Amino acid sequence: MSTQDTEISGKESLSRLLDRLGRMARGLQYCHGLNPAQWDSLRFVAQANRFSRTPGALAAFLGTTKGTASQTLNALEKKGYLSRVPDPDDKRVRHIELTEKGAELLAEDPLNCLDQAIGRLPDDMVDTMKEGLERLCINMQSRCGGQDMGICTTCGHFQGPTDAGNMRCGYKQADLSCEDAKRFCINFEAAQTGDC
Repeated sequence: MSTQDTEISGKESLSRLLDRLGRMARGLQYCHGLNPAQWDSLRFVAQANRFSRTPGALAAFLGTTKGTASQTLNALEKKGYLSRVPDPDDKRVRHIELTEKGAELLAEDPLNCLDQAIGRLPDDMVDTMKEGLERLCINMQSRCGGQDMGICTTCGHFQGPTDAGNMRCGYKQADLSCEDAKRFCINFEAAQTGDC
């Protein structure tokens, strides 16, 4: 077998492993009366900044229609895990908030076992895998489309700290709490590095 054949087999093997991990992760999420899309929605609300906790942003994150995302939100709202709150400045916008019951359920997230498995890997392996998977996500997203999301502090719109001790979003021209600046945003744009 040539080196090229081995390399192709290695890439195919990695593809199959990623698929298998994805299927295992999805299978774990049929618990506590929820399905994977509902778990994804709860995680999204818990990890998104205040500008991104909207039904439209959730739809973009899930890669689905607003109608499908709305059905997921309705189910989670009926179960008491989420609530929708009108925006004080724009009554057409409704923000999604995690309830106390939703936060308690997330403590039992079925993907916690994946975090534990990753925690047993050596740090250098985790760093290498993280870098490789980030590149893979970027390549897949540019090939297949989808909404780019990232952490506010690494965004091209991020303007840094304000005199008041908050952080500033240049896209929204608004202040963010320091906690919100550590969350991901639907309006994320990769910061320009200056490299050609």
